[in-house]
Amino acid sequence: MMKFNFRKNKYGKELLIDCGLISKTKGFVKDETPFYVSFHEIIFITKGKGRFKLDDEEIPFERGTILLLPRNKWRQWAVIDEPMDGYFLIFEEEFIATFFNDALFLYRFHYFYNNSTPSFIQTGEEMFRQMTVKLDEIQTELKGVRKDSHHLLRSILYYLLIQINRIYEREFNLNDELFQEGLTLRFRRLLEQNIRERQKVSDYAEMLQVSKSHLNKVLNRCFGKSCSEIIKERLVADIKKELLFSSKSISEIGYELNFSEPGNLIRFFKKMTRTTPREYRLLNSK
Repeated sequence: MMKFNFRKNKYGKELLIDCGLISKTKGFVKDETPFYVSFHEIIFITKGKGRFKLDDEEIPFERGTILLLPRNKWRQWAVIDEPMDGYFLIFEEEFIATFFNDALFLYRFHYFYNNSTPSFIQTGEEMFRQMTVKLDEIQTELKGVRKDSHHLLRSILYYLLIQINRIYEREFNLNDELFQEGLTLRFRRLLEQNIRERQKVSDYAEMLQVSKSHLNKVLNRCFGKSCSEIIKERLVADIKKELLFSSKSISEIGYELNFSEPGNLIRFFKKMTRTTPREYRLLNSK
């Protein structure tokens, strides 16, 4: 499988953001080849219709669709019904998190680390036009990088992330407390970092130094789900990824995800998805 890393020195000096038109970017993958990237990516579709796969999520797109793609998830352009184009906006977490001195910054947005809501939004024409104007500003700045370019580029990226989050919250009726709820943000970050080794509510309560009941209360308020439900959904997402994009056996996947024996993984997966891992792999393989 192909993996793409960020080209930090593309513009002559280290710069952890890039933006451009898909049609003018050499080597941009838009066929059915599965791949993944080590950076965060947002794609703004300006032309064409089709489907895009992110892990096991299938996303229909057309003009005005914004694909919200976190790092290290498998991507695949499925079917493109007509010539497609759009802007890509990519950046490393460090580019914006260090500026705000906030390791939790990207976890404040609903869309990058939420496994229960879609990884895209569909915008109205006027808002989409406003965003593409900002993307053009980024491209203009990248053509002549100056000493203060980092600050200008961060400010535009910040504007886009906030606007997208507001649309996302409205679209999916999400609680806006997340942007300030420190405990929830730390939980989401710990979950991403530890899901393969730690899958008990008590693990996360201990790491966060709170009681299990308090953690559940906060997560229910923000997400309408218990800590256990969120952990299980996140674990299923990793199992699906391994089944779809690796040739590992069920035993190997179970070992890597800390199941004591393959049968436990099979029972857990079937309870969560109503299908066995083998059936899921067969049904979703190309």
